[in-house]
Amino acid sequence: MREAVLAATLGELVDHGYAGLHLEAIARRAGVHKTTVYRRWGDRERLLEDALLAYADRRVPIPDTGSLRGDLTALARTVVANVTSPQTEAILRAMVAAGDREPALAGIARRYWERRFSLAGEIARRAVARGELAPDVEPSFVVEILVAPIYLRVLLTFEPLDEGFVDWVVDAVLSSLATGPPHATSP
Repeated sequence: MREAVLAATLGELVDHGYAGLHLEAIARRAGVHKTTVYRRWGDRERLLEDALLAYADRRVPIPDTGSLRGDLTALARTVVANVTSPQTEAILRAMVAAGDREPALAGIARRYWERRFSLAGEIARRAVARGELAPDVEPSFVVEILVAPIYLRVLLTFEPLDEGFVDWVVDAVLSSLATGPPHATSP
């Protein structure tokens, strides 16, 4: 039941955007009663956040290849494969399109990225333990500088996301880490 509701949520988001995301339509699409959805999630924001996190956990697992370069390359390639899939690209565009008009989405996005960066930060923590990174490197920032160029190309420049680009991004990240530890700063 949970998986059907989460899939229906993302389907409704793709088809109708955030403004058209209604729990009744999600319940109907999932083949469950609307009270089931209301009782479990309460509102569309909690449901959407759960759907996005479950989708990302399934589509973008955190690799463990035994090396920082290998992990960053595997993660970047998985992110590219995910964000270039028609469903994920449609989800991204729906979220971006509504983001500036819907304050609730800012909280969802912030919690989503905190969780994803925390999970992916394990790559940097393992690299620190292996001696590949300095201990004062901010783990989430390593992942942030890896995925930012990918999202830029998907959402803004529409340039190709091929293996050569992924390799270039990984090299750029590793090069920047070699010059000194990046520290995330708060705005």
